[in-house]
Amino acid sequence: MINMLETKETMTNLLETKEEMINLLLETEEKNNEMIKLQDKMLKMQLEAREEKDDKIQHQALDKFTILQKHAHAILTQGLEPHECPIPRLFIILPVDHTKWDSMNVLKNKFRLHFLCECGNHTAMASKSTESQIHITKHKGYEIRDCKGFFHKYGKYMFILLQWLKLGMLSSAPLNCSIDYMETFSKKYPALNNITTIDDYEGLEEADLQQLGAFLRVDDEGDQFGNLYRITTESGHVKWVCFQHYRSAYKEKEQKAFENAVKVNGAKYDPHLGKVIATLKSRDKVIGFFDALTNARRVYELDITFDCDWAEPDLVVLEKALAALNVSTLRLGLERASGKADSTPLRYQTLVRIIELSNIKAIHIALSPDLIKLPSLRPGRSSHLHKLSFEMKVHQLEADELLVVVNYLKTNTALTALNLDLSRIKKKEVLALAEALKANTTLTTLGLESNLIGDEETLALAEALKANITLSTLTLAGDSIGNKGALALAEVLKANTTLTTLTLAGDSIGNKGALALLEALKGNTSLISLCLECDSIGEEGALALSEALEANTTLTYLGLWSNLFGKEEALLLSEVLKANTTLTGLNLHGNSLRDEGALALSEALKVNVTLVSLELERTLIGNEGARALAEALKVNATLVSLGLEENLIGNEGARALAEALKSNMTLTTVKLGRNFVGAKETLALSKLLKTNIILTTLDLESCW
Repeated sequence: MINMLETKETMTNLLETKEEMINLLLETEEKNNEMIKLQDKMLKMQLEAREEKDDKIQHQALDKFTILQKHAHAILTQGLEPHECPIPRLFIILPVDHTKWDSMNVLKNKFRLHFLCECGNHTAMASKSTESQIHITKHKGYEIRDCKGFFHKYGKYMFILLQWLKLGMLSSAPLNCSIDYMETFSKKYPALNNITTIDDYEGLEEADLQQLGAFLRVDDEGDQFGNLYRITTESGHVKWVCFQHYRSAYKEKEQKAFENAVKVNGAKYDPHLGKVIATLKSRDKVIGFFDALTNARRVYELDITFDCDWAEPDLVVLEKALAALNVSTLRLGLERASGKADSTPLRYQTLVRIIELSNIKAIHIALSPDLIKLPSLRPGRSSHLHKLSFEMKVHQLEADELLVVVNYLKTNTALTALNLDLSRIKKKEVLALAEALKANTTLTTLGLESNLIGDEETLALAEALKANITLSTLTLAGDSIGNKGALALAEVLKANTTLTTLTLAGDSIGNKGALALLEALKGNTSLISLCLECDSIGEEGALALSEALEANTTLTYLGLWSNLFGKEEALLLSEVLKANTTLTGLNLHGNSLRDEGALALSEALKVNVTLVSLELERTLIGNEGARALAEALKVNATLVSLGLEENLIGNEGARALAEALKSNMTLTTVKLGRNFVGAKETLALSKLLKTNIILTTLDLESCW
């Protein structure tokens, strides 16, 4: 009985346990179902999030593409006229050899600038299968100066073009290298961190494109502008295209006939620019030349100088040729006496008709004195003109004739340059000129070299310059200006904000006058070129000069030809050059620097990063000085032109310079003529032109 009860109890417990297990299983299944539902829900949410993210990424990519397309379209369709586009406008950087790309040291890879051929439809994306679109030309490219400044100005522009070209290239490896380089470069230099972001791109101005050449080391001989040729479209805008597309745009036979005619007539033709320069020395050749010109199909710039006694019929023939051409820029030299006085009205009428030709956008005419009234004549149709200017060279006129010329300045609105060098201009005419300058608002260049201008006349001119707001270039070389005149000009430099070039070479300004001018230079912010050649500036003047250059931030050229500079003055200049970041040209021709001065300057060249031209002709430099300069050239990376003519450099100095030129990759011009260099060393130097790809001019005249 007891066993039965125990068995029954055991069975009951087993049933309860089983029921509990079933309940647990049911609960587990229910929880599993809930978990599955939760997982399904989470998976659904993840899928929705991923889809949303993908949509967002897709929209962002589409937005980026739209922005890229917008900016690329603006760049590619920018319309420029010939006078606005002296250099190709589409360019990128590419690695010298992308197959040797160093991905671990990106910034150590070498790059060059390459221009693009502007063929095809610029409004559509470049096709991967056609050669009728924008493409990179076959050219070794150009080295870039001042990479930071270059990328600051053009980085964003090129990044857009690189990204756009990448979309249409079958092989984009070189473009990827360029993009990688720019991204790495922008990270290294915080000031350039925005060159790879294109959202805020505002476009380049015409002036920005025109400044491109200043950043390039150009050593082209025949293959100019990246082997591109300039053509003009039917709308009058410029395109730069490769030879293949240039040839297809113009009939080769007709173009060859024109080029041959140009050569026969003694002219020069640049097919890359579509520019003709001709000096016509005989009236017999005028008609033949203009007939050949009429048949040309690709002339956009024309520079014609009549170096003969021309007459009105010659202008008529020129007018007919211009009417048949697509010339947009014309420079016309009419400085020679132009025939009989009674034909002047006819000449005026013909010149006015030339000015009215609608295809010409910029005209500059150099006049003879008997055409003085031309700038005052107003053409009936001139709205097409962007620029109309005149210049005049007046030599040895009588006093009353000079006064006529000077008085025209008061009312003339087109004369931009007046050359009165060697005119024997006297006090009365200078005073009249000063009064005219106070009212004139167009003259930018005035030459008064080698006249009878003294302190009194200079005082009058100085007063005029305080009121004049347009004159930018003034030459007073070879006059009789003393201390008082120099002091007056110094006061002008303190207040005038338009004068950019001042030449006082060969005057008698003296130490006091020089000190005043240099003191004024400290605060002047407009002058970029100053010539104080042959003005007897000594040690005190050199000290003042060094202080002025430390303070001045705009001067780029300084001419100190044949002053009393020696070793001490060279040391002062050397210290200035070590810190100066604006001066690009320095002329010390004819100073007694000797080897010690060359040693001082060579130390400056090792650290200076802006000087591109240094003239040391006739400075008594010998072998020791040449060796010091040679050592500096091994490390200097900015100097482009070095003049060492008529010094005391012998074979030893020549060998040192030759060794430096083997590794220097910036100098394009070296002048060593009339030194004491033997035949063997001269031959070794001349061979450098074959091995140094940068060096293009090596003057070895009379070296042995």
